Amino acid sequence: MDSLVASSASVPRASTLMTERVLFALNEHECATFFPGILPELAGGEVRWRPSGPLTPASWAELLEEFQPTVLVSCWSTPSLPSSFAAADSPLRYVCHLVGSARNLVPRAYLERGGLLTNWGALAGDTVAEHALLLALSVLRRQPNWRTVITTRATPWRSGTDRLQTRTLIGRRVGIHGFGHVARALVRLLQPFNVEIAAFSAGVPHSIMREAGVTPCHSLPELAARSEVFFECEALTPHTTASIDAAVLASLPDHAVFVNVGRGRTVDEPALLREAESGRIQIALDVVTHEPLVADSPVVALSGVVLSPHIGGPTHDRFPDCGRFALANLDRYLRGEPLEALITPELYDRST
Repeated sequence: MDSLVASSASVPRASTLMTERVLFALNEHECATFFPGILPELAGGEVRWRPSGPLTPASWAELLEEFQPTVLVSCWSTPSLPSSFAAADSPLRYVCHLVGSARNLVPRAYLERGGLLTNWGALAGDTVAEHALLLALSVLRRQPNWRTVITTRATPWRSGTDRLQTRTLIGRRVGIHGFGHVARALVRLLQPFNVEIAAFSAGVPHSIMREAGVTPCHSLPELAARSEVFFECEALTPHTTASIDAAVLASLPDHAVFVNVGRGRTVDEPALLREAESGRIQIALDVVTHEPLVADSPVVALSGVVLSPHIGGPTHDRFPDCGRFALANLDRYLRGEPLEALITPELYDRST
């Protein structure tokens, strides 16, 4: 961490809170990725960086017990919190998570006793929606087959678009399963394509969808039946696991496009692959049931599928924005101001 340089413009101030103990539990790669060229400091508070090298459960527990942090800044490599730090008598009051879901880090009991938790909030929504749009367009324009057309000699009177049987997104009927940050960002991106958008998400009031110009559906089969392009954006919960089952997939119109940028386990993957293998629908997947994909996976063997390696977002160039967002939240906490992207128990239950 010594190679990082302090930047006063990005340093939270805590002149009135002298007793805060802030632990940055990041490895060196995460620190360089989210705080490039910046070494965050707390004026008046006590800051400690995670020691170099991997943390074992024993060394992690020892570090927490010795430092007794009141604030934890966490990331992908941060080990899970011991149950003792979820207890009401724990000194930990705020976990500032740099990335998305913190379910593997923070037990629900921590939130139940009033502990604060934030993540990168809506910063991921726009980039995941952008990636979803890319995947849909790639399928419609038959991107997996482009190289074959480029490298083989076609019959002179047949154009590339004719050989590929390309299609457009313009004017399509679009369905979105889920209506969180990603889905709402996707609605905005789809507007120039003059599409008809419908959505379904259990528990989301229909009025919220209508305000966004989206037609609410009452069930997944109803949504699927009207969707020429279907985007899976729903959070993974016990209720949504395998909710995209064989019956829902069979409800999709012939030649529909199915795009998953949510979670692999919301889909009955064998049923999805059977539909795709039949040629009845086309699919694009940023997430699958078992990640990372291995070379002999039936998903990889499927022809015509568009695959991406769970890179929906945020993109690498947005990680410093996530770092600045976290530091701004930390500054708010130290000043006693409301936090942004606060995770409630209800949002925690819908995260994955």
